Amino acid sequence: MHFPRNRRRASNDEAILPLTNVVFLLLIFFMLAGRLVTPEPFDIDPPASQSETNARADGLEIQLAADGRLALDGETVTLDALVEAVRARLEARPGMPIRLRADGAGDATRVVAIMRRLHDAGAERLRLITVAPQR
Repeated sequence: MHFPRNRRRASNDEAILPLTNVVFLLLIFFMLAGRLVTPEPFDIDPPASQSETNARADGLEIQLAADGRLALDGETVTLDALVEAVRARLEARPGMPIRLRADGAGDATRVVAIMRRLHDAGAERLRLITVAPQR
């Protein structure tokens, strides 16, 4: 069999096309992956403590801002709605751990009052999230 030798050589534009495709696929991947993280409803600076134990990331996370706003798993809620949601989730999964991330600049009596309400709703394993002091 005889093949013609005068095949046209691929231009530089055609040689770069696969690279362009890969770049756009990576761009789309990172745009989608960047949206997988839920944005925090408000900034929280937890109080410092001497404990260097890392908190587990399982269960519910409740956030309490310095001005008293509350959020459950990233959604802003009222105190009554929070208590009802926690009660419903604990009925579905008893003994589920609950993490409370309170702002260190907030009112400590409000934190204690919320912890008491959560305990009344059935929370048995409640953890107050703190950060290790900077050295």
